[in-house]
Amino acid sequence: GICNIKHSSAELSGPQSLCKECRRSLVMAQCAFCQIDFFLTNDCNKSKPACKKCSDYFNKFGDPKTCDWCRNPSAFKGSKCFQCKSQEEKYGKPSRCEGCKNTAYFDKGIEARKKVDNKCLCLLCTLKYKKELHRSGKFKRSSAEIVGGEKSRKTRHGADASSSANRHSRTKQIPADNSVQCDLCGHGGLDKADNTMEAIVLTTQLKEEIAQLKRQLDTRDRSLIEKGKQFNELRTEKWEVEKDMKKRLQDQQLEYEKRLEHMENIIRETKAQNGKLSKMLKANSRKSVSTVSASNLLMDTAADSS
Repeated sequence: GICNIKHSSAELSGPQSLCKECRRSLVMAQCAFCQIDFFLTNDCNKSKPACKKCSDYFNKFGDPKTCDWCRNPSAFKGSKCFQCKSQEEKYGKPSRCEGCKNTAYFDKGIEARKKVDNKCLCLLCTLKYKKELHRSGKFKRSSAEIVGGEKSRKTRHGADASSSANRHSRTKQIPADNSVQCDLCGHGGLDKADNTMEAIVLTTQLKEEIAQLKRQLDTRDRSLIEKGKQFNELRTEKWEVEKDMKKRLQDQQLEYEKRLEHMENIIRETKAQNGKLSKMLKANSRKSVSTVSASNLLMDTAADSS
């Protein structure tokens, strides 16, 4: 543990290898990157807490991207986070999670699904589901886990007997305020256990609400992006339609002007031909009148002579 006291491996738990006293004295926080709970120590950044693995990746690769599958901001290298990469290598491609609706569920077999009421849940939703079961007192361990726990308790009994004597000798050196100081984290011990449990419950509820709000924001962002794409497509389509209509109107205007000019030319030519024809008709009518009058005159002259 972080208290610099030697413990047997059976007394330590979690990825941080903490003893029971240290777990009680520390506040649990949610990693800002992978969203997994861990115990917050003094060396962690309080404004942006990160677990040891994410902290190491952040120092090595810098700011992460959003994972393509679990949608957590923990893809330090590539487009997928280390959790999804590791599970993909073990269980293959993921499918849709029934809890968060992200493509982050890896099929670990029937036994794993039985622990979460035969639901297809991703890692974060599985941890959340088990936490709710523990909180409501409905969590049931399998018979194999119970037998294994009994065996481990029996094997730890001897170690606990010897360690209890050592702890008894150490408690004689504890000050009168009945608090145990952790050498690294600086938090109090047994006198803060109740307050720590309340703080853990409150922080867990707040983290769940924050995670839900983040998912809602991600969904809204994706919806806005999709609507923006549709708007751009409609605007492009409208521009193309307007461009095509303008071209058609220009072509029709040119065609109309050409036809109008052609009709005006035909009208002018027809008028010219009509003028020529009318002149010819007038000339012919005059000739015919003069011819008739001359013939009548001849006929009158012939009649007189006879």
